[in-house]
Amino acid sequence: MAQKSSRSGVSSRMNMPVSASIAHEPTVRFVEFEHRNWNGYTLIEGFPGTGLVGTITAKYLVENLDFKEVGHLHSDVFMPIIRIHDGVPIFPSRIYVNDKFKLVCLISEQVIPRPFIPKVARAVVEWILANGIVRVISLAGIQTGQKVDMKVYGIAANVQSKDMFKGLDIEMIQDGITTGITALMLLHLKESNVKAISMLGNVTLGADYKAAAELIKRLNKLLKLNLKVEPLYVQAKKTEQEIVSQMKKVQETQEQEDESTPNSGPNYYA
Repeated sequence: MAQKSSRSGVSSRMNMPVSASIAHEPTVRFVEFEHRNWNGYTLIEGFPGTGLVGTITAKYLVENLDFKEVGHLHSDVFMPIIRIHDGVPIFPSRIYVNDKFKLVCLISEQVIPRPFIPKVARAVVEWILANGIVRVISLAGIQTGQKVDMKVYGIAANVQSKDMFKGLDIEMIQDGITTGITALMLLHLKESNVKAISMLGNVTLGADYKAAAELIKRLNKLLKLNLKVEPLYVQAKKTEQEIVSQMKKVQETQEQEDESTPNSGPNYYA
């Protein structure tokens, strides 16, 4: 009887459609609205993380300098929650360019699910290397436990990248641990000719615009942007409320789906 049951089980699996028996592999690719020459440009990356500092700072740059949207990061690892702006939907992760300063800005307003972080990080690095980008600045936050600490901390991908910190009043992290997309990007760029660093503002709030302001000050020095920091305290408050609301919706949606399909395994979305 046991042998018959085993054969029956095998037969059932063999008759299943291929699409039902093989897990869907998520895709990650860059979509550009127009062909661009990125040779010699600097990429500024702002993915959401501790204190949402990366996203807040990157959005402030785009909104206050003459950036143009030129593409987006397309992936079915994003949650099916799309923000509406000026009456139309916008992509969760977008690419902007400023030709005057030779800057490319990659902004994401959704947290990348942990299982897919390596895939997204690898896709971003491959795009960087394929397009001749010479510098990468990752914007992020760090929790030091010091509420009055307005320092900015730094991590370099390789020895030659450390030169980017000169004169910026950034404290290098000599020993420690870093995680997420930034960590893997720096690791993948370690053996490349690309100079890459991570700037981390000290986070004391859930969405820390003061930490973002400190990063703007350093970017002003490094990139000669001359951006005013004062308006950030007003504008970032609005951004804070907007992003926190979106993150909350993403979390609520994920929890609802987890409750409704507890045994179905991971879900991927287009």
